[in-house]
Amino acid sequence: MALNEREILGGKAIIFQNDFEIWQFRCWISEEKAYVRKSLKTKDEHLATQLAEEMFYGIAVRVRNNEKIFGKPIEEAIQPFLQHKKAQIGVGDGTTIVKGRYQTIETHLRHFVRYIGRKTKITDLDSNFLNRHYVDGEQTNYQLFRKAEGASDNTIKNEISSIGACFNYLFDEGHHSIRKLKFPKPTKNISENDGELVTRQTFTRDEYRLFTTALSKTYVAPVSVKNNITEKEWFDRQLVRHYFLFAANSGMRSGELRKLKWEDVEIEVIGGGNTPEQKLAKVKIPALNTKVRKFRKFYCVGAVYLERWGKQFAKHKKGFIFSRDGETEISNSIINKHFRKVMAISKIDKQRQKELVPYSLRHFCITQRVMAGCRFEDVAFMCGTSIKQIESTYYHLNEEMMKRTAVARYTVTDGIAVPLVNILDETID
Repeated sequence: MALNEREILGGKAIIFQNDFEIWQFRCWISEEKAYVRKSLKTKDEHLATQLAEEMFYGIAVRVRNNEKIFGKPIEEAIQPFLQHKKAQIGVGDGTTIVKGRYQTIETHLRHFVRYIGRKTKITDLDSNFLNRHYVDGEQTNYQLFRKAEGASDNTIKNEISSIGACFNYLFDEGHHSIRKLKFPKPTKNISENDGELVTRQTFTRDEYRLFTTALSKTYVAPVSVKNNITEKEWFDRQLVRHYFLFAANSGMRSGELRKLKWEDVEIEVIGGGNTPEQKLAKVKIPALNTKVRKFRKFYCVGAVYLERWGKQFAKHKKGFIFSRDGETEISNSIINKHFRKVMAISKIDKQRQKELVPYSLRHFCITQRVMAGCRFEDVAFMCGTSIKQIESTYYHLNEEMMKRTAVARYTVTDGIAVPLVNILDETID
């Protein structure tokens, strides 16, 4: 029951006592059509009046700055950002994102909501919530929280980036008052060189041989009661088999492969006469299907896998190539599930199996092209990345290349081969 109700500041706010004679504060926020109610935690009327006036002026400043006084639960509060990102799918300009990217951002924020707690209001957060937060009564931080769930350093890094982008957008739109988040300081693992990570995630030639042996000989064994494989399961295994083989030969990203259509591929035969004939796939990738939003057209080996899939297994000749019906895009979860199953029956070292992922097929393709002596710019164009990325990430992957460079004995100057040993000898003390 409200006792001794008093108006302050000309009726802009009210103070009153509760049943325990503790003064309370109340004022109406017309912008949000709700009352702010706070305890002033004192029985002294003079002090309560002073505290209430200060509280009112503080609220007034926040309202003037378009800040929300009544925060929404975090799960609801992030929806404007997700709606904004969803609206960018397939726009076709510099802000376009692919559907897969949106789904990744959505997954990142789902982990964040679990960390913060679904009912936690966005206005209850401070700028340091990624570094210090209580989960089930125990203090932790976002990195430790996700590490305990088995997330990799690179995954955590990407999730934090998505969280930052979300809060920047919400601040700009006036949904919260945190101008700048305090991000966790990168640990040694999280800030490690991308090249080191790619090295670990790249198949060696022997590992790739063991993988394809398991994939093409054991994993797609004929359907029988003995191996307990249904026709549907066997078909899916053939689907991912050809997906993996073409991925390793084309170097395409998973999103590009899943969206690849029969209409975007032509098979061409080169060679003949004195040279063996070879089939190449001429691939066109629409800008909306690429990570960098740029159309590209390139040739690659692996056309035989597309032909075999189309002639012997696929039930469709139009639409998505790696699909059950040409209309439904195969999901990443299916790709990952089958990749792990093939890994489990392969003879690759168990520890290495944990480091290799479907994206390792792209790494392997790029590495093999570089090791074959292809120009960085040609590899970059084929795989839809930058020359700088190839140079910084893939050049140092294989010590074999560095050894080959170290023992090289000739360079060409003005069309004349000059022994490097002579040049080096001149500088030796």
